[in-house]
Amino acid sequence: MTLPGTLAYSELAELHSSGALLSAAFEASQLQPASIDLTLGEEAYRLPGSILPLGDEKVGELVRGLALEKIDLSEPRSLAREQVYVVRLRESFRLPRRLGGYTNSKSSAGRVDVATRTLADGGSRYDRIPQGYQGDLWMEVIPRSFNVVARAGSSLNQAIFFEERQVLSPNELLERYLHSPLLFDERGTPLASEPHVFEGRLMMTANLLGNVVGYVAKRTHHPLDLQKIGTHALDDFFVPVPAPRSGYLFLERGNFYILATQERLWVPPDLASEMLPYEATAGEFRAHYAGFFDPGWGILDGRTVGAPAVLEVRSHQDDLILRHGQPICAMAFEKLRGPCTQLYGTRKNSYSTQNGPKLSKHFRDG
Repeated sequence: MTLPGTLAYSELAELHSSGALLSAAFEASQLQPASIDLTLGEEAYRLPGSILPLGDEKVGELVRGLALEKIDLSEPRSLAREQVYVVRLRESFRLPRRLGGYTNSKSSAGRVDVATRTLADGGSRYDRIPQGYQGDLWMEVIPRSFNVVARAGSSLNQAIFFEERQVLSPNELLERYLHSPLLFDERGTPLASEPHVFEGRLMMTANLLGNVVGYVAKRTHHPLDLQKIGTHALDDFFVPVPAPRSGYLFLERGNFYILATQERLWVPPDLASEMLPYEATAGEFRAHYAGFFDPGWGILDGRTVGAPAVLEVRSHQDDLILRHGQPICAMAFEKLRGPCTQLYGTRKNSYSTQNGPKLSKHFRDG
């Protein structure tokens, strides 16, 4: 009998080798410490809006019937902002009966304001892979701020697999934190559990200190190519946000911001973490698109010092006034089936050394 919990690197590799994950173009680089990068296929459609399948409906049949335009992603294609696209992924699944999963946008997609959600045949919820799922997976792609160039092979989303997902309870998280803190300050000093551990979540707060505390997306005609790394100019897409002299940062409704937390997070080898929006009672804004943190986040040069979380923030209904130290997101933790041996902070990942509101890997440093 297998242990309950979330699969880590070695078991994720077995999904492909055993035929539970099928792809003619699967690459080892898609394997992350506790997740698998999903990739766009060639078949895509522009739709008049978002839709979910009902009952036994197949996503492919549904979107083909509603499509305004069929798009071939075997070559680079421009996807227009504020348009809804649905793309069949290269990966399909024949999962064992007890194995299910969920998906999250990758950080690099979230930081350029590309919203993604996956759809499964007969699935009544976005971003859920049912237990024992047999079939294709599709992805809804909505560029919010920029026109983007995409093609088959682009990776915008990641999948996490589990057997009986084990999210830490409030008591388990508090006990774990008291034994081994999960949050640090900028000097790498562990932070006390109060006031950060709350109702089974770690509360993290906004950092509005420093020369540049974030970035806001600008209206631009420049297309952002999702497969060109380190080539885009910051000034073409974003405007730096300086620290507010008054202490009040005004976030305008509908604008897209990149911000960071003042606390620095560590994810131990036997856990993974998911970022959740802060409670609606704290204000109606979205704190993230990319919400999954692999085990080993916050390890730098072999030392456990934590790393800040970068937030993709949008205020939906009203302008928002944000202050330094205001709660802005919460972290939930889930148990792996065993300690991960391929830790995030020991691999060549794009954001393992980030120290503040870092833009996506598509931009040139400096």
